[in-house]
Amino acid sequence: MFSDQIGLKLEVVAKRALFIKKNDGFAGIISADYIVKEKGAFTVLCTALAPYYLNASDKQRKTLDEMIDRYKLLQDCDLETYFKTMEKATEELKMLLDDLGVQAPD
Repeated sequence: MFSDQIGLKLEVVAKRALFIKKNDGFAGIISADYIVKEKGAFTVLCTALAPYYLNASDKQRKTLDEMIDRYKLLQDCDLETYFKTMEKATEELKMLLDDLGVQAPD
């Protein structure tokens, strides 16, 4: 199913951000099931950004704040908007990690 694929993409990128190995899931929160079935994409996005936010400069923190603000609507929207927005958020998170040189854990 299309929604499952989008959820899995966010799971993979969030695990990369948090240096979580493939089979670990941060108490089930960093998982496609949680993202899709519980509409937890915003929680996963914020969790993935948290370590970078804590150590960010003011300029970097502003960029992260803007990203979080852009995707707040994930908390309360229809399913079509949810999956389209989640896909954009996943791509943006991936680009951020690429810019930071963050690699997936082995």
